[in-house]
Amino acid sequence: MEEQVIRLDELFEALKKRWLMIVVITLLATVASAVFSFFVIKPQYEASTKVFIGKDDGENQNYSQNDVTMYQKLMKTYSEAIKTKDLVSRSLKGTSLKLEPQEVLNNLSVVTVSDTQILQIKYKSKNPKEAEVVVEEIAEEFIKTSKELVPNGNIKIIEAVELPEKPVSPNKKMNIAIAFLLGLMVSVGLAFLLEFLDNTFKNKEQLERELDLPVLGSIPNMKDN
Repeated sequence: MEEQVIRLDELFEALKKRWLMIVVITLLATVASAVFSFFVIKPQYEASTKVFIGKDDGENQNYSQNDVTMYQKLMKTYSEAIKTKDLVSRSLKGTSLKLEPQEVLNNLSVVTVSDTQILQIKYKSKNPKEAEVVVEEIAEEFIKTSKELVPNGNIKIIEAVELPEKPVSPNKKMNIAIAFLLGLMVSVGLAFLLEFLDNTFKNKEQLERELDLPVLGSIPNMKDN
């Protein structure tokens, strides 16, 4: 197989020759992303609360290493208990929300804060008030249910739910930046591909390099007046 050497000036020439295509594709991708981010994708709001899991108030409040380890493991049980249809169903009964338990579970997340005895309950919704109400009701129902699971446990809300004011998604700036970079990469790649597929000689220097022979003459490109 013959080895093909690609000169740096040829790459720049390929980009220069197809600069308009690169600009158009990049702009189209950027504008499309902006339109979708601002007008098509509906914003999502997230409400959250944090609960502390520890000993009952009547017990000795000194924690041994075994106690800390036990409660950290217990949080995994609590986390799974929160994400059950039964608990969510009971939470929704006291509200006027027309939501199905599975719909709530699809947007509900429970995070264990690493190396702590804190659980964070988060819920996303297109309606900020709905997100706030769902988290509040689930947290309250979870506290009631936890006393049945672990009677001597003590769960306290240490961060109250607040009405989310700003959406967490879509990230408009990030989407536009990603679309710009992707559009630029695709258009530059397409320009190089078209140049690679074009096997014609553009000038006598290319022909001399390919044949390793001098060009004695050339026919100029005559344009019609």
